[in-house]
Amino acid sequence: MADYTVIGHIAVDRVISAYEDRVQIGGSPTYASLAARGMGGKIEAITRVGSDISEDHISQLKRIGLDIREDIVADATTTKFVLDYRIPERRLRVEVVCVDLLPCDIVEATGAVLLSPIVGEIPQQTYSRIDAEVLALDPQGFVREVQRDGAIKHRAWYDEDLLQRTQIFKSSERELRLITQETDCLKGLKKLTGLGIEVAIATKGQEGATLMTDSGAFDVPSVEAIAVRDPTGAGDVFMGCFFQAYLEGEDPIWCACVGSALASGVVETVGPRNELSINEVNERAEGLYDRVVKV
Repeated sequence: MADYTVIGHIAVDRVISAYEDRVQIGGSPTYASLAARGMGGKIEAITRVGSDISEDHISQLKRIGLDIREDIVADATTTKFVLDYRIPERRLRVEVVCVDLLPCDIVEATGAVLLSPIVGEIPQQTYSRIDAEVLALDPQGFVREVQRDGAIKHRAWYDEDLLQRTQIFKSSERELRLITQETDCLKGLKKLTGLGIEVAIATKGQEGATLMTDSGAFDVPSVEAIAVRDPTGAGDVFMGCFFQAYLEGEDPIWCACVGSALASGVVETVGPRNELSINEVNERAEGLYDRVVKV
């Protein structure tokens, strides 16, 4: 049995840095499955890939707990991103987007669901049909707009109905501003909890995250003194860990610490990999928990 279901596309990422140019598997389901495996859990994915997906990538996904053979669409092409890290704020470009997910694709997503689009592959008519017992949302794909040349432009997005049905919300600070139209992080998070969201989170990269619940707002730090090799997927790992721990009944602050801890291990590697044991993740999380500050 899976702990929860992730809805969103798997992608093939071309990652460019000052040192290398490589291709790796990515997308929200990939990193959420990696996170679940790192915590001893398992997820299911509602996703689509094209028939161009390589056997190597299929095998990599299977090793981290995802069997996507039934998600392959004949004559379609897998979503492909180019992530350029040669500038301080990464440049993101889309080469192709796979077929949309349809309302009929999500009829079995009724338990715990993480809705995590990456580039508009989940239209409103699809996500409005989700009837989950517990719904978590990472709206990154809703605030991305693909330009003619494939470049990603960020845009405002707001769907009050979806937000009111959401229990857990996570976005970057930049995405939070586009959704709430609030420049102040705390005001933006408060606007979301005012809609009924139980936990609203804004991630801040190496500065950690700010989390708001009915108990107040808390700054959760990131793990210090690590060598970042590949930051791709860190937010997806954070959210995947957070949601799983939350479903297990853990306190939201601890959930955020665990998410940050496992994300730190993933960015120390290249691609969707994690070399930390559960004990090492918990040790890092405990160190973070001691440094949490109420704001």
